[in-house]
Amino acid sequence: MTTVFFLFFLHLALGLMLALAFVTERAGSRFFKFCAAVAAFLAVCALYLLLRRFGTAGGAGAPGGTQYQLLLGAGLGSAVGMVLYNRAWHFGWRRLRQPSLLLTLLLGTLAIVLSAPVTQRALITASALTSVLLLGAAGSAMILGHYYLVVLDLPIAALRKLTLLLVAGLLLRSLVVGLSLLGPVHAGFEEARLVAAGLWSADGVFVWMRLLFGIAGPASLIGFIWKTVEIRSTQSATGILYVQLFLVLSGELLATYLRVAAGLPL
Repeated sequence: MTTVFFLFFLHLALGLMLALAFVTERAGSRFFKFCAAVAAFLAVCALYLLLRRFGTAGGAGAPGGTQYQLLLGAGLGSAVGMVLYNRAWHFGWRRLRQPSLLLTLLLGTLAIVLSAPVTQRALITASALTSVLLLGAAGSAMILGHYYLVVLDLPIAALRKLTLLLVAGLLLRSLVVGLSLLGPVHAGFEEARLVAAGLWSADGVFVWMRLLFGIAGPASLIGFIWKTVEIRSTQSATGILYVQLFLVLSGELLATYLRVAAGLPL
């Protein structure tokens, strides 16, 4: 379970940082500092879990060779970038904001690639990156909804943009999940194909829970969120986004468990 939460925290932290690139500065420095601080905390927790599981030298189950050290370095560099981004907003260092955000995302993406096994790395990395996008959109949209209570002139376009990002994240996530279940057969993914065909397995119930909570549930709420945003009912939108975030978090945590326990990139 240590590896599960390492990946989950890493994806959520990077997702929050990615979503900040789509938010207008009129949301205020407190919003950006809060999201960056939460992301940095999650990244540090992820690194702690990784070190607790494998130490500094790696071990059984860790990526081989220098890959593990590169993974640690990329994760640490990404966390440092999150802290720098937070401080850039706190002290008004405008020139440092974009470089620190770019550093965070590049090193975080490298960490995700390095954390994927060499076998079928492309599909597993695609699954992880779409998880980052979906988690970040759901989390940042819910947080931004609260800021309409304190930033009275915050344009509704900010929440509308994150809602569109949420839709894009859900579509891309569904595409990758569908490819894993229904696309060409990949070595090691036969279990997923059996589950998709309606056969049960030891992890089958978790697959159906993942699809229900992480895909079907959020998809059923998208229309309600969009309508409330369009009529500028930000309080109602935030309430629905709470439910949306719970479903996305549940689905992605189950997906991460299935990736680690059963090798299913869902």
